[in-house]
Amino acid sequence: MGKKFIHETDIYGYCILRNDDIDAIHEATLDLLSDYGLQIHGNEALEIYSAAGCDVDMKKDRVRFPRNLVNDCIESCPPEFTLCGRDPKNDTLIGGKNVAFKNFGTGTLIRDPYTGEVRDTTKEDLGNVARFIDGMESVDVFSIAVAAGDVNQHVKSLHEAEAVFNNLTKNFAHDLEGKKNTQRFVDMAAAIMGGHDKLRERPIITMGACPNSPLEINENETDIIMLSARQGLPIDILSMGLCGATTPATLAGTLVTTNAEILGGIVLAQIINPGNPILYGSSTTIMDMKTITSPVGAPEHAMCGAAVGQIGHYYGIPTNVGGT
Repeated sequence: MGKKFIHETDIYGYCILRNDDIDAIHEATLDLLSDYGLQIHGNEALEIYSAAGCDVDMKKDRVRFPRNLVNDCIESCPPEFTLCGRDPKNDTLIGGKNVAFKNFGTGTLIRDPYTGEVRDTTKEDLGNVARFIDGMESVDVFSIAVAAGDVNQHVKSLHEAEAVFNNLTKNFAHDLEGKKNTQRFVDMAAAIMGGHDKLRERPIITMGACPNSPLEINENETDIIMLSARQGLPIDILSMGLCGATTPATLAGTLVTTNAEILGGIVLAQIINPGNPILYGSSTTIMDMKTITSPVGAPEHAMCGAAVGQIGHYYGIPTNVGGT
């Protein structure tokens, strides 16, 4: 193992994984990535993987990863970086022992604070919630808290960006759909900062990319990773596996599966821009077989989050986990 892979179970109080467990998860993930690989879509991404030494089947969109490439890309991720706020007083250093908080999302219903009615959320609601969270000292980063359900859904993410940018001075984490809308969002942030070079110096946005469990990264997500890495923007690569549904029922099997998905995205980002800031993300929980839902209040959600935190420390990559 490289210099970056470390065990810190003697430092952190709650450790769901033993040192041997983390080593085993890493080795099993490397085996999975090299022997089976990931289903990855997008010709440009496939060509980039191939040029870096991956075994790529262009007809089946299958990528198998050399173990040394995966380890090298883990090594190149920065162990700490700053999530910049529009106002520098709201800059947030993440990594190591630093803990930061972000609101959960994306809600589609809200209880109207004036009428008490439960109704669909709107663009105005999003702006109001962003302004409210901007004033909360305990929240460091903002993500889309409620959906703008009253706008043209083809450009919903841009309407949401407008509402947030006009009401936020903290770092803005946003998930988008479509290469064009992603570029437009980056252009909006660049306009605020005074140009793309200024945005690269102080990225006030964090981009999000979600693999599809099990073991797939679709073209929308590879496009987002490539575009973001070329701009030098922080990327939250976040897997949302469901134990017993889209991933194995066991915690160990789920961690190996989601780890492979996240590392596959990390490799693409680091090939394009070595040293690009990365958040190792997970909001993995169980599938409730009775209600066919993904309960984020389940104990297993917290267990997965604790395990991902340990894996992130092991890799030396800042993590982002869903709260319970």
